[in-house]
Amino acid sequence: MGQDDRNDKLKAAAEKIVNFTPHDIQNITPEEIQRLFYDLQVYQIELQMQNDELQKAQFDLTQLNNRLNFTYHSVPVGILTLDFQGFIQQTNQTFANMLGSTPNKLLKKHFSKLIVEEDKNIFIQRFDAFFKTPLNKSLQLRLLTEKNTIFPVLIKANADDGSDTQNSNLDLKQRKMVVSVTDISDVLKT
Repeated sequence: MGQDDRNDKLKAAAEKIVNFTPHDIQNITPEEIQRLFYDLQVYQIELQMQNDELQKAQFDLTQLNNRLNFTYHSVPVGILTLDFQGFIQQTNQTFANMLGSTPNKLLKKHFSKLIVEEDKNIFIQRFDAFFKTPLNKSLQLRLLTEKNTIFPVLIKANADDGSDTQNSNLDLKQRKMVVSVTDISDVLKT
């Protein structure tokens, strides 16, 4: 939809709101018309200034979003978002690269499917407690790449709602958990 179409729709909506008819305009004095015309000009300028500010804010937000997106996908740590059941909702490129995969292939996949068989029980048994109160908790697991290479990771998390402690008023089904995944292969070698 073009700008002209949007303007036409706005004009039509505004005309429906107007509470006087063209016949009513005949009764307005020339002084009132001048005052209304002046007020409309001022209002039009105010709207244009607000529109300019909104466009600048939108441009600034787009730039910030681009920088954050670049940072999110470039940090040397895997980052993913899990829902309350452990399904991947979002992942950065670094995590996908760790597994030799792509972010899109990992979406909606259960995180336990990426864990080596011997470590799955650790994740499954601790996930509920980890999800409910992730503060100061971590898990050390081994993940399996698409080429069947095993590598150890340290997992830490934060609740995406900012509350990292259990809250009785919180619906955990709505919560998502932001997880950092650090490859600790080099640490374990030393």
